[in-house]
Amino acid sequence: MAHDNHVIDGINKEAYLYPGCTFEEAKKYYLSLTEGWTPYNPDPVLIEHEGVRVVRDDLIVGTKTRAGDLLAFKSNHKTIVYSQPRVGLAGVSILDVARHRNKEVVLFMPACQTISLHQACCIEQGAKPIFKRIAAMPNLNKYAKEWAEKNDSFFVPLGLRHELATAGIVHAASMIDPPDEVYVAISTGVLSRALQIAWPNAKFHSVAVARNLKAGELGRAEVISEPLPFQTNEKEKNLPPFPAVRSYDAKVWKYIPKNTGKNILFWNVGKEPQLTDETIYDKINSNVDWEKNINARVVSHTLHSYS
Repeated sequence: MAHDNHVIDGINKEAYLYPGCTFEEAKKYYLSLTEGWTPYNPDPVLIEHEGVRVVRDDLIVGTKTRAGDLLAFKSNHKTIVYSQPRVGLAGVSILDVARHRNKEVVLFMPACQTISLHQACCIEQGAKPIFKRIAAMPNLNKYAKEWAEKNDSFFVPLGLRHELATAGIVHAASMIDPPDEVYVAISTGVLSRALQIAWPNAKFHSVAVARNLKAGELGRAEVISEPLPFQTNEKEKNLPPFPAVRSYDAKVWKYIPKNTGKNILFWNVGKEPQLTDETIYDKINSNVDWEKNINARVVSHTLHSYS
């Protein structure tokens, strides 16, 4: 399904800290949140490909480690809780952060017949999975938040939508000479909006690969609606000349003008994670029934026990 029903309001909800707030003021605020923090990741690496400056975060676990590191650094909780979709690098990124910051990770995942590659990699790398049958990801987010509150854990919203995550990205982008134009894949929009704050004078093009954008999510970016379904990989002929997630960043490359002489930047958030143990697909029972059916069986069993 094409994602072409976006709310285009010109508002960047992370930059709108108060009425009249400028991007420069927002940038100063987010950078102030990073004081006293030393990232474990190296500075961003830029390599030119076909005349395009590319941020190669495929050389680390992924950009979300830059976002999640500050969150973990400032949290006093031992456990981080997140909702991991079937596709996405957030889970493996949070696990990488957790290893560096001595944390544990609980990942809520949508119930299904068989786990996905990205979910399998998360489990292999040490995440505790909790499967829930859901109609949509916001429902899973609700379960994860409730569990975190009951278990004294740090809940991270879907897409790492948190001001400390934004601050981590603004911090990384501030190490790069500002581009004139920027291309990024967009889902929740955290990366795009953070980069808009870091580079207030750049023109942005965001390629919607997963969902329709809501109020305040696009910011000042021009949106390109990718017709391929989210979990469908980009065609081989359109792939970029560097590692990228085929269902995500790889879909952006075909839209970027090449060898124009312009100062164009593409932010590549990562690469496909590698699974070592293929037998994990058979070891994990992810096929969980609907919550209402589980509760009904519990009630029935309890009544039967007292009959």
